[in-house]
Amino acid sequence: MKHWQITLSGVVQGVGFRPFVYKLAQHYGLKGYVLNSGEGVTIEVEGRSGSLDDFMTSIHAELPPLARIDRAEIDTLPISGYKSFDIFHSQQSSHKSALVSPDISLCNECLIEMRNPQNRRHNYPFINCTNCGPRYSITRSIPYDRSNTSMNVFAMCPDCKAEYENPYDRRYHAEPISCAACGPELVCLDADKKIKAKGDEAISLIAAAVKEGQIAAIKGVGGFHLVCDATDEASVALLRKRKRRFSKPFAVMFPSLESVKKSADITLEEERLILSKERPIVIVRKKKEAVVAEGVAPNIDRIGVMLPYTPLHYLLLDQIKRPIVATSANLSDEPIIRDSGELLRKLGGVVD
Repeated sequence: MKHWQITLSGVVQGVGFRPFVYKLAQHYGLKGYVLNSGEGVTIEVEGRSGSLDDFMTSIHAELPPLARIDRAEIDTLPISGYKSFDIFHSQQSSHKSALVSPDISLCNECLIEMRNPQNRRHNYPFINCTNCGPRYSITRSIPYDRSNTSMNVFAMCPDCKAEYENPYDRRYHAEPISCAACGPELVCLDADKKIKAKGDEAISLIAAAVKEGQIAAIKGVGGFHLVCDATDEASVALLRKRKRRFSKPFAVMFPSLESVKKSADITLEEERLILSKERPIVIVRKKKEAVVAEGVAPNIDRIGVMLPYTPLHYLLLDQIKRPIVATSANLSDEPIIRDSGELLRKLGGVVD
């Protein structure tokens, strides 16, 4: 029998690492605990030497999708006689060096749930789980716990709380967890910051406005995008005029990879990048018969493309059914605009 204290650093918080360790410990019959700390994750575990070796091999070989271990330290301690394996509350520390995962695009499991009329998160624009959703942008401090994020003001409903506390659930300690009963609310504002619509109605209102040639500002995980119909030359020209961006190319968000291929010739490597969980803007070769307006990227044979990465993007594009310009709502050389009040002060003359 041995007792190990294992300290792991890297991207190990907010990525489902503790329930992953919990299930491995159950599998190998080990006792002890796991918790988040200011440095990463701390595990104390007791068991037979061979089981501990297998446990460590599995940790490195079977990591959760978003996790990354940069350093692992193992110290041998005297036997403590643990009776079970538990997930403990985070350990506060004056030394804070743990990494927080970047914001990750909506996963396929959440997308399926969001589109399922029988699911309680049907059409919920803030759906997420341990494998996807906002991370870095909502974090105020570490350890990465709900109390240290901007979600701390939203009290979980009983259904969300049950998922959050179940180590075998995909949403165990998914800090942005919420639903329509307990989470943030989606609103559409006019130029006077008055609410024009909420929820599904807000999405329908914006989708209709974009299809009619208007310009809207859509808040993403962090800042805002200015959006318009990328297939409409007049809308693109209007956005250029209002933003005073006369030639620099606009990035375009497409509803699907298939729609990207209607406007661009892409290689297998570019396709891999476009579909990756980070959802970057990828510069690809534009087709001569592209469906996007020439004004999107005038006088060049390339175009910057990306796919939806938030639930709201999917819900909007499901209704718009065509590519949209999705360009930064920042003014040149200024910090990111984070709230609607600041956006309306600085860009009220740009958006409809």
